[in-house]
Amino acid sequence: MIKFEVMEEKHIQGLLKVEEECFDSGFALETFNKEIKNPLAYYVVAVDGEIPVGYCGIWNVCGEAEVIDIGVLSEYRKRGIGKGLFEAVFQYMRENGVGTLNLEVREDNIPAIRLYEKLGFEKVGVRKKYYDNKVDAILYTKKTG
Repeated sequence: MIKFEVMEEKHIQGLLKVEEECFDSGFALETFNKEIKNPLAYYVVAVDGEIPVGYCGIWNVCGEAEVIDIGVLSEYRKRGIGKGLFEAVFQYMRENGVGTLNLEVREDNIPAIRLYEKLGFEKVGVRKKYYDNKVDAILYTKKTG
């Protein structure tokens, strides 16, 4: 059964595996250690037993948040984990007076785009050739009310 927990030091080694699988130039150990201490950061981890299988991190700056990273191990995708991670983020936002969540996504990441739109994110712009000077980034936002 998947649980959702606030990121702690005990999760970091497992999250490095998520980073390696999900991203070309993912976070390093040092970055996760800094984010745990960052007062602007909130990270939630999806855990199967004791094994981190995904996470979502945001920065909360003056009542507006930005998704820093989200990733789920491929063998755990299509099980509602991404939705669960965002539900935990939305709960944090409600509890902390954060009204808006912004993110960007590669235009060719169709599964992520479908999830974001299903969760009520609205497309608000495009950054041309943002990824590797080749692929556009689509900008999304969600108001939490």
